[in-house]
Parts: sequence; C-alpha cells; structure tokens
Amino acid sequence: MLKPIREALLVAVYGKNGVDKKSRQTLLLGEAEIAFLTAEARRLATSAAGDARAAEELAKEWRKTDKANLKALGEGAKLPGGLTAALFGRMVTSDPRANIDAPVHVAHAFTVHAEEAESDYFIAADDLAREEDTGADTIQETELTSGLFYGYVVVDIPGLLSNLAGDAALAGAVLHNLLYRIAEVSPGAKIGSTAPYSRASFLLVEAGDRQPRSLAEAFRDPCAANAGVAIGRLVGHLARLDETYATGETRHFLSLVNTDMPGAERGSLADLARFAGTLPLTLAEPATS
Repeated sequence: MLKPIREALLVAVYGKNGVDKKSRQTLLLGEAEIAFLTAEARRLATSAAGDARAAEELAKEWRKTDKANLKALGEGAKLPGGLTAALFGRMVTSDPRANIDAPVHVAHAFTVHAEEAESDYFIAADDLAREEDTGADTIQETELTSGLFYGYVVVDIPGLLSNLAGDAALAGAVLHNLLYRIAEVSPGAKIGSTAPYSRASFLLVEAGDRQPRSLAEAFRDPCAANAGVAIGRLVGHLARLDETYATGETRHFLSLVNTDMPGAERGSLADLARFAGTLPLTLAEPATS
C-alpha cells in the first residue's frame, strides 16, 4: 500500500525520475518541507485504509495537484529550505522554484606564510591475529600542517533578510552567532591526535553599502608566520585601499596583538557580535526624512 505513496512523493521531490535512486541528486530539505511531505503521506495512507488499489488511485490524484501545493508551500512557508539553506543556498535542478541564493559567501582559507609540513610517524599492529595467521603490521608517516590562516566571509544582509522572510531579529541572531563560529571554531581532521582547537588572533568586521572586497591581496607575497607581522601587512593594505577607493565602511575589530587601526573601533568578540547583530535591524528600519 505504501509503495505508490512513496513513489508519488519521490517524484514530487526529485522530479520525474525520482523513483530511481541513481537518478536522484543530493537535496537539502527544510523542516517546513519535511513536515508537509510527512503530513501528506500520512493523510494518503489514512485515506487508503489499507487498500493498495485505493492508495494507488489517491497517489495518482495527489500527483496531479502536488505542483500547485508545493508551489504554495514554497511561496507561503517561512524558511522552506531550513536555516542552513537560508544561509548557504540550495540548488534543485528538477525544480528551479526551490532554488535559494546563498547570502553567506565563504572563501577558502590560506596561510599567510609559506607552507610548513611535519611528518607524523605511526605504526599499526595486528594484536588479535590468530596463531595460524601471520597478521598484518605497518609503519607509515603522514604529513601534518599547522599555520596562520587568513579567512574571509561575506554576508549579503538584504539577501539574508529575504531568505528569512524579512525577520530582522532572526537575521541579527544569525549574524551574532556566526561571528562566534568564525572566531572560535577550527575545523580539523585527526582530532584525536592533533587537538586542532584555536581562536582567531585578529577579526575585522566591516559594514558598508558597496561591493565587498577581500584583503587576500595583502598576502600575495608570504610573510613571517607571526600574528603581529600578518596584522601589520593587512592593516597597511587596507589603508592603501581606503586611500584609493574611499568606500567608507564602518569597522570594528579584535586583536590579540597590540595594534592600531585608524577608523576602526576595537572591542571584544562579544562587542563585535553585538554590532553585527544590529545590522539587519538597522537595514530593516524604514528610512526617515
């Protein structure tokens, strides 16, 4: 009885070839979408009352009207793709209406200095080999790198507000929490043997109404693996950009190194997160004459 209902839902979500698992694409569904599909499946199953033929007919009828229903869901639901899709976007080739543009853009981080690698020696032994087996042992090494990284994140606040159905308070909370994640979370592998946990040595938050621009150019030529040197390089490059383009961004920064940044207010991570959290609210306020 459940087969026709399942197939109808798969086609609705993945397109005409959705029943074939190999034809499906990876798809991120939001809570509202999952709740809708679950409710529809339960409704169809309940209406069929255990009758396989009735379930098949109900599924066919549902397929005829699902496009209108799904369109209404996409237009009327808040956060149809969930908070993750609202931040980082979603592409659905089978249904362009379900596409979501990403307002958060994250550049690949890179070290400000020349790469340095260390060899980590390790062995693995077959301690549980049976007497009749020779067992297996290995001696290997893996390369580990640890550096001072420059990272860059852009948030299109109007785009974020649009994806969050204009909820400025939610957008502010998102930016507030995002600042903490950027400064405090260090992704890593082999965490059991490396403990790759650190904090940002320097964080600059800029707000403006012009096209954003990275400061990666400051490190086209590698510098010393020293936070003070790297920050000095970045501040100098930013000063030259200001002199040339005069874009007038509002800036707040934190630093573990004593440094001056003209035109920017220094504070703690809490101060920067609080400032970032107010930006959507400011943008959402009606203009006064």
